[in-house]
Amino acid sequence: MTETSPYARKCRVLIREQGLTSRITEVEAPPLNDPAELLTSNPLGKVPALIRDDAAPIFDSPLICEYIDSLDDDRWIPASGAARWRVLRFQALADGMLDLTVGRRIELTRPDDKQHDYWVKRQESGIGRALDLLETEADKFAGAFDLGAMSIAIALGYLDFRYPESEWRNGRDRLAAFYGKWAERPSFQATQPPADA
Repeated sequence: MTETSPYARKCRVLIREQGLTSRITEVEAPPLNDPAELLTSNPLGKVPALIRDDAAPIFDSPLICEYIDSLDDDRWIPASGAARWRVLRFQALADGMLDLTVGRRIELTRPDDKQHDYWVKRQESGIGRALDLLETEADKFAGAFDLGAMSIAIALGYLDFRYPESEWRNGRDRLAAFYGKWAERPSFQATQPPADA
């Protein structure tokens, strides 16, 4: 994992919410350094990856979160029915926002003559549409403590971290209030990315 990866943060928050910090050890593995432990666990060279005793490693934050959730009776992912699809839908929307935000950041770290405004604007438009949808559907997740709501909170926190000029709170009072409640949770505070990263 890395402290700046929002995908790893999803897993790290869930570990704390499920009270599993004594069962799961977090290991710093910056993917751009190609650490052997990471490449052995995940041939894609991406975080997070989870090494299990006597079983194949697993990777990709939705899959790892499913596994973490299976280790405790207090389920953050409903087993079936409409509730399950609601949670997984919001997780997918939040992960898509993360993908766009990460893609935007990568594009903007290129040399000026290699950047493509088209891609930056496309990513920013997608983020804006997702935020608007979340604002209109806030009643479906605002009071929940499940993987969908947590994923949304992490995506919003990542916007603060890597795309603060989005000013995503403007005109989105319900989303801002939702995020404020998550920001107070100990699991969220313990996994905050370093401000200077």
